[in-house]
Amino acid sequence: MRIFKLSILIVLTLAISASAAQTVFNLRPINLTNGWRVTGTITTDGTTGVLAPANILSWDLKVVQTTDMVWTEKDSTALNISGVSSDGNKIFVNTSPDGIQDGGTLFFSRGGGGGQIGTNAVICDFTQLSYNLGYGMGGIAGWQDELGGLNYVGLNQRNHFRYRAASLLAGQPNVFRVNVPTLGTNPLLMTMFGTITTDGTLGALAPQNLLAWTITARNQDITHYTNTNSTVRSAIGVSSDGLSITVDHAGGQFAIGIAGARPTFVTLADFTDPTMPNGFANYYRGNYGVMGDKTPLTGQKTYAVAKQ
Repeated sequence: MRIFKLSILIVLTLAISASAAQTVFNLRPINLTNGWRVTGTITTDGTTGVLAPANILSWDLKVVQTTDMVWTEKDSTALNISGVSSDGNKIFVNTSPDGIQDGGTLFFSRGGGGGQIGTNAVICDFTQLSYNLGYGMGGIAGWQDELGGLNYVGLNQRNHFRYRAASLLAGQPNVFRVNVPTLGTNPLLMTMFGTITTDGTLGALAPQNLLAWTITARNQDITHYTNTNSTVRSAIGVSSDGLSITVDHAGGQFAIGIAGARPTFVTLADFTDPTMPNGFANYYRGNYGVMGDKTPLTGQKTYAVAKQ
C-alpha cells in the first residue's frame, strides 16, 4: 500500500514539474507593411539553449490587417442632419413616426469631386434610405465608401422613438461617443466608432451646433494560427535563455504556418536571404503571396522574437 501511494506521488510530482516547466513567451509585436500586425504567444517546454520544433509546444499568432476610413469636420460636413437633439448627456435621433414617414438622420458626408465617389459615415438613418436598402424603416448605421460600397447594419428600432445615437464622455463637456453596433464579423470585423463635439445646445440640434467630429470606419482581417491549425515550418538558429526566444543573426529562421502547394505562413524572423542580410519578417498567403513585410530587423548576434 505504501509503495502504491509512493508511486502515485511520484507520478503527480512529475506531472506538476512538467507543467511548471512550460514557459509562455509574449511575441514581440511585428508591424508589417499594408497595415498588417502580428501579435500573440509561444509556449515552449522550458528548454534553454537551442530550440527544435519539438520544444515549441503551442502558439497563438494573431495576424490582423486594419484598414480605417476617417471623417472629421475638416474634410466632411453634417449639413443634412435632421431630427437630432440632445439633453446634454445623450444625442438622440427620431425614428419614423409611423413606419411610413421619414424619421431623422445623423451622418457625415464627404463629397466625391474629380470623378471620386462620395462617402458617408452614417451614425443612424431612419429615412427612406433605410427602407430602400431593405432594412425597413427601423433604421440603419454604417458607411458608404468608394471601394467597399455599402456597409450597413439594421438598427431595428420601433416607431415614434428617440434613438440614442451617442453618449456623453465622462470629464469631457459636450463630447459624445457615438453608438454604432458591429456591422459584421465574417470575413471581416467591421466596426465604426468616434466622437461628436457640440456647442452645448440643448434640445434640437442643427448642423451649426456640431462643432467637431472624428468618425472611424474600420475593417479588420483577423486570422489566428495555433498548434491546432498550423505547424512550425522552420526553426533554424532558434534558442531560449528562459526569458526570451531569439533567432541567430547568422542564418537563423523561424516561421510558423500551413504547408501545401500554396503555403500560408508567418515568418517571425529570417536571416537566410543574402539580399537582406539584416533579416526580415513577413506574412505570406498562398493564393496572394506576400501580404506585408518588415525589413531590416534589429539585433547584433541574435534577434529577440518573444519575451516573457
